Amino acid sequence: MPGFARKIQPELKEEAVSTVVRGFCTTFVISTLVGVFGTGSALAEKWDCSGSKKSKQIISIEVIGPGDRPDRALVQLVRVDVFPDGSEETVYEHDDQIGGTGTHSGYSVINLKSGERLWTKYEGVHYTVPKGDAWESRFQGVFRFIAGTGKYKAIRGGGHYQGIGTRAGSTSESVCEAEY
Repeated sequence: MPGFARKIQPELKEEAVSTVVRGFCTTFVISTLVGVFGTGSALAEKWDCSGSKKSKQIISIEVIGPGDRPDRALVQLVRVDVFPDGSEETVYEHDDQIGGTGTHSGYSVINLKSGERLWTKYEGVHYTVPKGDAWESRFQGVFRFIAGTGKYKAIRGGGHYQGIGTRAGSTSESVCEAEY
């Protein structure tokens, strides 16, 4: 129903933006990991990879209204986040939400400054609260490392995250432990 999707897409665009901001925070957790792993040894050790990150760029976003109710949105997005050390993470996310509240899940690939890469899988929940003409989106979830390259080839571990997003951007915190 292409006509239907075009008709409701402007109404869902604001929800999609909150989704992007929230998703950005979702993967921030890995930024701390990047800083910690940069100083690690070649032996398998535990690392506290807790930390934060910021969204850099939305690559693509698509909002679909399946038609079962006017406020349901299925959102597919790709974005790039940046960590304090300059490493970048490409996030591939899917959201299913009603009125800005719902679930999110996806994968990410972190390109470390060293040239090595880490992959994660994540899932969580989110809700959006109107704030006058603005909104605030809160989110939380869990993630795990699923692959790596170079010295991170055998990485394992993960953690949980939480954060807040607004039209201006988002912040998030994570608690993480990993070994490689």
